[in-house]
Amino acid sequence: LISRWAPIAISPSHTHPPPSGNMPYHHYEVIGRRKPKKITVDIEAQLKGEWKQPEEEEPKIYRMKIFAPNTVVAKSRFWYFLSKLKKIKRANGEIITINEIFEKQPNHVKNYGIWLRYDSRSGTHNMYKEFRDTTLVGAVQKMYAEMASRHRCRKSSIQIIKTCIVADADTTARLQPFIAKNKPEFNLLHRVPRRSSKSHTKVYSAHRPVTFF
Repeated sequence: LISRWAPIAISPSHTHPPPSGNMPYHHYEVIGRRKPKKITVDIEAQLKGEWKQPEEEEPKIYRMKIFAPNTVVAKSRFWYFLSKLKKIKRANGEIITINEIFEKQPNHVKNYGIWLRYDSRSGTHNMYKEFRDTTLVGAVQKMYAEMASRHRCRKSSIQIIKTCIVADADTTARLQPFIAKNKPEFNLLHRVPRRSSKSHTKVYSAHRPVTFF
């Protein structure tokens, strides 16, 4: 007989991928607009010379910066916020472009201020928080973790309004002990150079890249 609590061996083919909550976040810039209206031509009026061509409509373009694990989620959040703010649905709109924003100085420690709004069980609240990190994406991930632990807030209930870099002298009392200790320094042990554009990428290279300095 097999015991009720006997361990069951699971083959690697039956393992599940990690949940989306463990996926790293990326900073995307999504640009979209409402679809332009189609111009209908009255052939009979055009033959009689009574039809005038209307002016082409140029829909207003909207740009939004979104933190998401991939482009699919970024597009979904873009249409969610645009439908709330401007009453434009996904069926009536189109995505012009979506670009990923990289950190200019990922090796420097900075203070990030984040203005956010979140929905709790009692209502909607505004909040300002500061985090110390090398990248804005890392600060946002810390913010999500802190909001989940302290306020039991889900990621879908948080709306990031604005972010900025705060000087050391302007930080709140929460970050002052970390700044007053010393100037942190990190060894650059493993650096992988990123190509400036996709046209410079190579599948095969004659020399092995050197990433350790």
